[in-house]
Amino acid sequence: MPPAGHAPTLLFDTFTTANGLSQNSVSTMLQDQRGFLWLGTQDGLNRFEGTGVHVFRNDPQRPGSLSSNYVLSLTQDQKGKIWIGTGGGGLCQYNPLTGRFRVFQSKPNERGSITDNFVRVVFCDREGRIWVGTEDGLHQVGNDGEPVQRFQHAPTEEAGVRHNSIRAIAQTVDGALWVGTGEGRVSRLDPRTNQLVPHPRWQAASSITSLFPDLQGGLWVGTETDGIAYLGAHGEAAQVIRATNQPGGLPSNNIHALLLDKLGTMWVGTATGLARYRPQDKNFDTFLHAQHDPHSLPGNVVQSLFEDRTGLLWVGTEAGLSSFSGQPAAFASYPISKRGGGPLWAVCEDVAGRAWVGTESEGLVCYNPSTGARSEFRHNPQDPGSLSEDHVRAIWFDRKGRLWVGTQSQGLDCLEPGSTQFRHYRHDPEAPYTISDNFIRALYEDRQGRLWIGTENGLNQYDATSGRFITFQNNPKDPASLSNNFVRAICQDHQGRLWIGTGGGGLCQFDAQARKFRAFKANTRRTKTLSSNFVRAILEDRTGTLWIGTEGGGFCRLDDAQQGYFTTFREPQGLPNDMVYGLLEDAQGNLWLSTNKGIARFMPRTRQFHNFDTRDGLLQDEFNAGACYRGRSGRFYFGGVSGLVVFRPGEVRVNNTPPPVVLTEFRKFNEPVTLDTSITERHLIRLSPRDYFFSLRFAALNFRRPDKNKYAYRLENFDRGWVVTGSRNEATYTNLSPGTYTFWVRATNNDGVWNQAGTALIIVVEPPWYQTWWFRVLGSWGVFGVLFFAYRVRVRQLLAMERVRHGIARDLHDDMGSTLSSISILSQLARDHQQHQRPEQASHLLEQIGDSSRRMLDAMDDIVWAINPAHDSLDDVTARMRRFASEVLESRGIDFSFRVAPSVQGLRLDMQARREFFLLFKEAVNNLAKYAQAKEAAINLLYERNRLILKVEDDGVGFDPNAPARGGGNGMVNMQARAAVLKGTLTIQTAPGQGTKIELSIPLDS
Repeated sequence: MPPAGHAPTLLFDTFTTANGLSQNSVSTMLQDQRGFLWLGTQDGLNRFEGTGVHVFRNDPQRPGSLSSNYVLSLTQDQKGKIWIGTGGGGLCQYNPLTGRFRVFQSKPNERGSITDNFVRVVFCDREGRIWVGTEDGLHQVGNDGEPVQRFQHAPTEEAGVRHNSIRAIAQTVDGALWVGTGEGRVSRLDPRTNQLVPHPRWQAASSITSLFPDLQGGLWVGTETDGIAYLGAHGEAAQVIRATNQPGGLPSNNIHALLLDKLGTMWVGTATGLARYRPQDKNFDTFLHAQHDPHSLPGNVVQSLFEDRTGLLWVGTEAGLSSFSGQPAAFASYPISKRGGGPLWAVCEDVAGRAWVGTESEGLVCYNPSTGARSEFRHNPQDPGSLSEDHVRAIWFDRKGRLWVGTQSQGLDCLEPGSTQFRHYRHDPEAPYTISDNFIRALYEDRQGRLWIGTENGLNQYDATSGRFITFQNNPKDPASLSNNFVRAICQDHQGRLWIGTGGGGLCQFDAQARKFRAFKANTRRTKTLSSNFVRAILEDRTGTLWIGTEGGGFCRLDDAQQGYFTTFREPQGLPNDMVYGLLEDAQGNLWLSTNKGIARFMPRTRQFHNFDTRDGLLQDEFNAGACYRGRSGRFYFGGVSGLVVFRPGEVRVNNTPPPVVLTEFRKFNEPVTLDTSITERHLIRLSPRDYFFSLRFAALNFRRPDKNKYAYRLENFDRGWVVTGSRNEATYTNLSPGTYTFWVRATNNDGVWNQAGTALIIVVEPPWYQTWWFRVLGSWGVFGVLFFAYRVRVRQLLAMERVRHGIARDLHDDMGSTLSSISILSQLARDHQQHQRPEQASHLLEQIGDSSRRMLDAMDDIVWAINPAHDSLDDVTARMRRFASEVLESRGIDFSFRVAPSVQGLRLDMQARREFFLLFKEAVNNLAKYAQAKEAAINLLYERNRLILKVEDDGVGFDPNAPARGGGNGMVNMQARAAVLKGTLTIQTAPGQGTKIELSIPLDS
């Protein structure tokens, strides 16, 4: 909001190498179909994502990279592929789907190639044809790399070396294609002759640098040293505009870029700044770099201009890239301080629209925005009628036009209309009706014309008739008195009630007739109370609702004065800061609040906040209490630590366009992953079990203050709800279970407008091999097989056990039954002999009974030993064998040796094998003792080649194996049967007079 006669200021947001650009000199720009902004520099191609930049450079070691880092021109075809003209690297085509570049370069011996690798300009016309300008003519290139067709001027004798050097290409509304050449000509492509035909009525003396068509069919032309020209569509004479030293003139004849924006404004990029053309007076507004202004143009050498789809304008300079709105900045400031800035504590506006401002150290300042005139009132110790103090804390114009000024510590001053001398009101302890304190903090005139003064020692009412002050102060003994003497804010509602905001005593409602106060205070034990006892601002809106700004508690809405119910709005609801210094209402019923973090606009109906700070053009983010005012002119004033912010609420534009949301990068273990299809274009990605740590980066392609974009994401089937990340644009996940997930991300623009649809990516986490369906099927069959095998084994064990039981029962029945039967018979006979006095016969029978009993006990002992699992070890078997052989052979006087090989130790026999093995051994030893008549015997137990071998040898009389068995027993037959049960072989080597050798060999795994 500059003074009359001054050009409105523009707010430039600048991006440089410090923000990620590969190089500050931006020579060309393009916005693709997705919404990315592409920037050509002298050190690579940059894809601008708002808050981040992805740089593409030439890499000789990587196929499919950019051919040259010197990027001169960009265009996009109708299929979405980007064409890049480079300085020395020829023509490149970028495929967004694969992220790879295809290179077209000059091949002198091959027809259909471009003739020069220095490509100054590329252009896609409305028909989708690609045009390429080089030093040797205009080329048409097929979208898929079809052969190139070249177009040139007709040869002439006066043609120079730059006759066919194409520097710019444009298409007018009639479809005609125009080129600008290095020789200074503007030529049209004649489709009938396929030649370039120069414009007949104008030629520049220097190279053409830029062409831009208008909607009337005309063509704007920028030159290297001859300014700009306009070529009409109907053959009228060219209008040439050259630089002058006069105000409003073109700043330079060295034109680098032209842009006609959507509003019809012509912008000119020159070697000495950015110019905006005013056709109504044919003058220019020039914008230059200001050294200490971060929102000025970053550099004066403008190389490129561009307008994106949202109407945001871009300027590329040698010192960086800037975005700006072509409309004037909504927020302005007045030059209140002569020192360049300083704290302000009070502000108001008079009927003439002049701003009156109370400063901290420069007194009272009056500024006229219409003329730019500034006047000030300062304290002068030599002038009793001067301002009492240079630190002004409150200002108010009453209905009679008197200006009341409250100072920091020197009381109250009054300036009558037309006067330059102040009348002073100070506290006098000796006078009862003076003002209660010299520290003035608030001034307010009610509808009855009463002036109320808030001080640090109570509330005062000034009686203009008597010149007396009536004081209201806190009385601890009177609950109906003022709750606190630090009075910070005063407001009268539509019912005539006076509301007082105090510094520590909460909010007070004052009944002027009864002269009683009712206090509303914060109470942590109750809900819906005032949020803080330190009140800084009070406002009644058009609906009669009372709003209270507090210190540290946000702001409150009074819902029910009778019950003392409030609704509080703080940072979690969207307020930028809980310190609310000022409250104003605009014509639409919106509230404007000043805080320590900028200014907030609050819509009571929707409860929506729009927050503004220095990034939006505010002079400062931190404001001061009491320094706010709504003027009759429609201007809003907010004072802060650095000066005064002035604006009209209706001119504060809000970006209502939801931003496109895209994925920009996929990482595994914090390392970028190159995919066969760009992550931006992919809809599905598969992860192996080893990819248990990955990240996704995303961007909202809103470039209006993109650092204010906000994000929220959610991984379906994992996150319970949306994860709100603020401005952080990355999501990381670890150790996801196998399955299918959908990653959703959505974003807001700088003004909090959400793109609710967002974008999505399906993520499939593959299971490890042992969790795959086929492994589970095989595993289930395997488990079934194991269980079935275990079942069969168990059945075999049970059958074997059953057979053992049957065997034991049979043995018990055969051995024990026959033995007991014989004992019974012998006992009967012995009793008969005893009765008939035949003692010798009875004694003989009793000895037989004893022998039978001992045999039965031995058999029972063998059975009990065999079924005990503790004796499965061969160590126990050999010990019993040794003990048995010793008892039997030594009692017969036979010397024997018993040897067990070390390899036998640790071997085990199951119950049945152990029993059969021991009984076979027992049978062999019994036969040796009874029939061999041996003097020596040898027993050996060996383990060789997975077979257990038992050898029993003697030097006895031997026998004929073919002769009937001695004793009439079945010993040999039983031994063969037991060997068969053990699946072994039993061999007997003997002959009469040659002793006997028995060898048993049975299979046994170690």
